[in-house]
Amino acid sequence: MSALSVLQSSTQLELKRYIRSSALLLAALATPIAAHYMVPDKEASYAVLTINQQVPVLTAAILGLDLGVIAATLLTPLAYIFLRAGPTRHRPWQITDTAAHSRVAWAFGRWAADTCALWMLLVGLTIAGLILGIFRLEGQMNIVETTIALWLPAAPALALIAAIRLFLDARNLTRRWFGDVVFFILWIALLIVSIIGTVDPETNYMTNNPMTDAFGFTSPIIGAVDYPVDGVTIGGAPNSGETVMVDAYRGVTDAGYMMARLSWLGISALVVVVAGLIWAPMKARSIQVKGNPAAPLSTYKTSIKDVPFKAPKVVSARVSHYVAGVISEVKLLFRSRLSLLILLAVAIAGAFLPFRTVAGPAIFLVLIFPISQASARWQNNTVSTLLNTFGPGRFERAVILFLSSMFVAIVTLTPAMIVAVFSGNSNSLIDAGLIAVSVPLVLVALGALTRSAVAGRLIMLMAWYVYLSSAT
Repeated sequence: MSALSVLQSSTQLELKRYIRSSALLLAALATPIAAHYMVPDKEASYAVLTINQQVPVLTAAILGLDLGVIAATLLTPLAYIFLRAGPTRHRPWQITDTAAHSRVAWAFGRWAADTCALWMLLVGLTIAGLILGIFRLEGQMNIVETTIALWLPAAPALALIAAIRLFLDARNLTRRWFGDVVFFILWIALLIVSIIGTVDPETNYMTNNPMTDAFGFTSPIIGAVDYPVDGVTIGGAPNSGETVMVDAYRGVTDAGYMMARLSWLGISALVVVVAGLIWAPMKARSIQVKGNPAAPLSTYKTSIKDVPFKAPKVVSARVSHYVAGVISEVKLLFRSRLSLLILLAVAIAGAFLPFRTVAGPAIFLVLIFPISQASARWQNNTVSTLLNTFGPGRFERAVILFLSSMFVAIVTLTPAMIVAVFSGNSNSLIDAGLIAVSVPLVLVALGALTRSAVAGRLIMLMAWYVYLSSAT
């Protein structure tokens, strides 16, 4: 096949899968709700965008800029989760990864489909914003200004997220949990560079430097005012009541800013080219079979280790069923020697190191990966349907996994909790209890809802970063 044919077929195939899935519909339905809170009214106690602790007066361009900046920054991790754990995460890799075709063209087709799916959601956000403008702007609605102010920051940012996701899918090392960690670090780094790259070290004021602003959220704000800017708050800040007029349309239509946004689209395309060049076929996981697979079953000798574990008869058969399930899941969580050694190391560290600043964040981080992986183990539709015919139901499996994960968390936190009890440190004890309950609860719930480990893993990594930052 020619490169153009590969590009066309790859785009059509992936885009049809998005359109036919319920995930895109649910995400589209959520955009009007998100838009309502992303554009608060005048009496709201919070503001999503402030400049020097002042709230910009709501205009058509500010309305679009509010939505665009939030979509380009805070919603980009959700876009990554949607792509990574969405309807296209399962594909016939035995064919696509081994067929004789241009990997670059195939990668471009996937990127085009991913970007189009995200831009469809952006269209829904635009429509929701225009409807809000009818009620919030009191007759001063301007469709062009709102749309341009929304799309210029957000559209290239979402295309960049789609390219990064494709790049992380290119190698086996980053196709699983390590890729989510790399994305989290990269996302934080891009946000920091966007802020640091605009700060003048001599005056400490923010300057207009759109090329360092990957998500396009600082440059249009700085370029929209004629006075020095020493601070910009995005996402949520107290509404001080002080307002300021901002020409947001001037900021987003600045020639330098528009060229920078086109440049970041080009950088995204370059990332896709690199992903296509380094693409490696997916490797099937090998299963080690003890003994000679060709030997008849009668030749195998059953040892005590081969007998499935049966829980002791306690109160009732149902309790025994849960006990057996918890023990089985705990054994699966501890099956990796490396994971067991790491958990043991951080558990011992909890008895000697300060909990709030060192041991607590370390235990929090270490618990995320095995529990998130376990939360998606039996969530495949086919496997889940099969298990429902002879095993526990989906809710029961989630309860068993939660109990087993909480047991692992409590065991890991036990040395730190003992030290906290004897030292009278109630704050460390409360932190340990919250980690033991919240980490398994959130990861298991998100794994059951999304049928993937990506959402829980990435959200809990953000929660871990907030927890770590609040301790310093």
